[in-house]
Amino acid sequence: MVLGMRIGGLAAVAVSAWLTLNPVQPAPETPLPPALRETAAAQSPVMYQPPVIYRPPVEAEVVDSFRPPAHIGAPGNRGFEYEPGLGQPVWAAAAGEVVFAGPVARNRFVTVLHRDGLRTSYGYLGWIAVEEGDLVVPGQLLGTTSERFFFSVRLGDHYLDPALVLSAGRVRLVPHGEPVGRGRLPAYGSRHSSGYR
Repeated sequence: MVLGMRIGGLAAVAVSAWLTLNPVQPAPETPLPPALRETAAAQSPVMYQPPVIYRPPVEAEVVDSFRPPAHIGAPGNRGFEYEPGLGQPVWAAAAGEVVFAGPVARNRFVTVLHRDGLRTSYGYLGWIAVEEGDLVVPGQLLGTTSERFFFSVRLGDHYLDPALVLSAGRVRLVPHGEPVGRGRLPAYGSRHSSGYR
């Protein structure tokens, strides 16, 4: 018990230090262009809401991808398994309400319900920073990781592949040198063309 309290205290100190060096920056929501916003408002009495953008909850490598089970109780992986560092911060993938925060079979889990009806679950946490009923913003600290980390996405009782909803963020194109080897084709019509038309 005392050892667990010491580890929990160290995790809180580590998260505090990490947050000092890496402040939380919520993921931006993509606004609808003004012309489309006016059209949507004119066609429907329901207020337009931009799509929910989901970001990866940890900065770690996925070591086991989604493998849907054949049926309930069958083997498979109902989400992503990550290999994070011990005590690494876990962020809310998108804005929502914490609908569960607590133990499941001696492991700590948090589940967040988002306005599009999807539920994201964050598992095998070392420490939980939120409580049931809390409203969270994208990138808000939910807790810290233990030796492993699990992330899943559900619609009702159906698990979805997290890769279908996670956004990688902005794509940045970077220049590179000329490719090495024989894989490069000559430009069409160049004097070195191979004759293919």
